[in-house]
Amino acid sequence: MDHGDDKGTLMFQGGKKLGDEYYIVSVFDSVEREVLTFSAYELENSETYNISFPYVEFDTLCKQDPELNTDNKEARYQWIVQRLDFVSEGTNGKKLTLAAEPTPEEPDIPSATGKAIPTGRMNYMERQRQKQEMDKLDEKRAKAITEKGEKARKAFLAELQEKKRLEDLKAAARSQRIEEERQERREKEQMARRIAEEKAAKYAANNDQREARIHELEQQRKQREEKKIHDIVEEDRRAKADRETRIENARVAKRNQDFEHKQHEEAEKARLASLNEKREGAIGARMDRSKEKEAEYIRKRQQIIDDLAREKQNRQERKAKYVYEKSAERARLLKEQHDQQAEWDRLEDQRTQAELKRDHDRNMMMVEHIEKLKQERDRKEHELQVRKEASLAQRRDHETKSNEERAAKNRELAERDEKRHRHIADREVQREQRNQEYIDHIRNLKSSEEARARDKHEHLEASRQKAREERISRRQDKIEQQEQRNNINKAREDHISKRQQNRDLKEVDKVRKWKEEEQTKQLELQAKKETKRLAAREAAMKKQQEEEEKRLEWQKLEEKRQQNIASKDSARIEREQQRLGGTAITAN
Repeated sequence: MDHGDDKGTLMFQGGKKLGDEYYIVSVFDSVEREVLTFSAYELENSETYNISFPYVEFDTLCKQDPELNTDNKEARYQWIVQRLDFVSEGTNGKKLTLAAEPTPEEPDIPSATGKAIPTGRMNYMERQRQKQEMDKLDEKRAKAITEKGEKARKAFLAELQEKKRLEDLKAAARSQRIEEERQERREKEQMARRIAEEKAAKYAANNDQREARIHELEQQRKQREEKKIHDIVEEDRRAKADRETRIENARVAKRNQDFEHKQHEEAEKARLASLNEKREGAIGARMDRSKEKEAEYIRKRQQIIDDLAREKQNRQERKAKYVYEKSAERARLLKEQHDQQAEWDRLEDQRTQAELKRDHDRNMMMVEHIEKLKQERDRKEHELQVRKEASLAQRRDHETKSNEERAAKNRELAERDEKRHRHIADREVQREQRNQEYIDHIRNLKSSEEARARDKHEHLEASRQKAREERISRRQDKIEQQEQRNNINKAREDHISKRQQNRDLKEVDKVRKWKEEEQTKQLELQAKKETKRLAAREAAMKKQQEEEEKRLEWQKLEEKRQQNIASKDSARIEREQQRLGGTAITAN
């Protein structure tokens, strides 16, 4: 439906009836866009349906009819308006289109007003009562047709609202799931940045403390050296040179060690970044597959709904055609009976005693004709019942087949979900193993470094014993801090894995609940359909009973008419006999 406001100048306006609704059709001309817009305004619910034609397409349509190759624009607009019609768009409602032939504005249901009423040999009161009964039957039929159309429209609107509500719920669930995943990714990124900042701050603080301690030790060493210089200058000079050499070697070794540690940290950061990118790629691919499955399911479901709607429309069209044929046949039969009765009444006054035998033959022929009509009607009713039963059986087979296909699809989806969960669990186990191997490797490296440090410090002189003990204690503290950090990182990773596992379980529960709700809705829909079918069947049975009662009443009326005709014939014969007897006596 087009709700655009820039339609152009109003060129034409008129009324039209499509189906059971009345519309005001307006024609707008937009010179800027070179487009003609036909707008149909529905009077019942104030909805507007638009269809647009460019100038070139509009001229092409008008060239198909020689009568429209003139400058009369209103005639062209009226030609388009006469061919406007609606087509269904599934869950989106209906759409205004251009039909190939003019659409009828009134339903082709014959009216019973003005029909000939069989009078037969009835008096005035009986004919008036028969006429009133026929008028009541027509009113009841018109009322039943109106109630049925209103009921069908309400049922269609209710079904349309239910489908719209389901689509809104699905869209809200998908939006909520996407927002939750985005929030989790943002939390992960913030946590990674916070951990990196904490590590950098700790490394900077440790480096500052180490530099301060080294500076303090150098000052102490210089003071001791200056004191010893006064005692032994030569020995102090050799000791100083040796000491400076060892210090320089230690500094070089320390710088090399810090450089290797920094390279190792950068490599670890690159590896973690690569793992995060792979994880995000896998999550995106999984979401794409899920969206494709949802789109495929919605498309198939919409196709089934459209097939059912077309089948229902075809069934209604066949039923309307059958009602029209039966009504036309009934009108023809009533007209023939009325003509025969009128001819009989016109010749009734001219009958004589010699025409009694021909009158009797005509009555017998009428009885045979009525019997043939009754037999023909019974035969057609039987054929209609057979067709209804065959259609009902075919519909049951179709529903059974569709239920089996839906159950197979549900089983396939359940198997895929189970495989996906197993794959996720295997990946979690592999990641835990890699993390444990990395922790063991770090511990082995720390242990080897500690052993090398102990071997190095064992060869130092006895005078450096105190400094060596202090360095060992500081190193031990650093190792403990590193182990604590490793434990914290391990606990954090365990927490993250548990959160991810809980999130997967919640996602599985959501999918399972959604499937259960879908199955429940399918069962409710099937129950509603079954209820509608039972109601339709009861209505058909009720209608059949009413027709049977009408047929019995008609038979009673026919018997009564035959009795009246027979009594009138016998009375007329008696009068003729009395008249003939009186004439014979007068002649004697």
